[in-house]
Amino acid sequence: MKIKTVIAACLIGLTAVPLVAQAQQAGNQQQQALPPALLAAIASGNAAAVERAIAALAAGNPVRAAQLAAQTMAAAERMIATNPAAAAAVANAAMRVAQSPAVQSAASAQVATMLSAASRIMVAPAVIAAAPSVVASLAATTVAVASTPTMVAAAPTVSAAVATAATSVATNPIVVAAAPQASSALAQSVTTLTAAVETQTSTTQITTTTTTTQTQTSNSPS
Repeated sequence: MKIKTVIAACLIGLTAVPLVAQAQQAGNQQQQALPPALLAAIASGNAAAVERAIAALAAGNPVRAAQLAAQTMAAAERMIATNPAAAAAVANAAMRVAQSPAVQSAASAQVATMLSAASRIMVAPAVIAAAPSVVASLAATTVAVASTPTMVAAAPTVSAAVATAATSVATNPIVVAAAPQASSALAQSVTTLTAAVETQTSTTQITTTTTTTQTQTSNSPS
């Protein structure tokens, strides 16, 4: 599969209304379980407070940290309509938690879900208009997480979707005007991510083809 095909499919997924609705519904369920301290931090829109709350509640447990960060990301996505600037800040805080290699190794599926949500948040027009510099930071953090070997191997399609969203951010006039250096650095990071996804996709195809050939050979009559 060519990377363009993968990215095109991912872009469709990013804009699909049913998927957004499902994410919001799941987020509503997650919100009920959020600890009061984390709820308060999220409501404040203070990224540092969110990170501190997650760290305190997780107490060094990477699985718990991933759970809390995923819940936080879901809450951030729901804030787009009411407080887009806070949505960007809270999402960035959650994604910074996911930068931990221990969190990625312990809960790659949850991190992949966070990457998808962050991709939707960073391209939301309201969020870009309200906090373009924070969006640039969110995109950079998200690309950094999506580029790790763990996440590229675990969720190459999601990583490709991140590349698509981040490209949109890096070329958005509002973001470029607000954070020109960050936009330029982001574009370079996206190039690296795209190359990593291409390599992973090619490796997967080769492995699949080799396995299929070996199976056919072993099953053929002697």
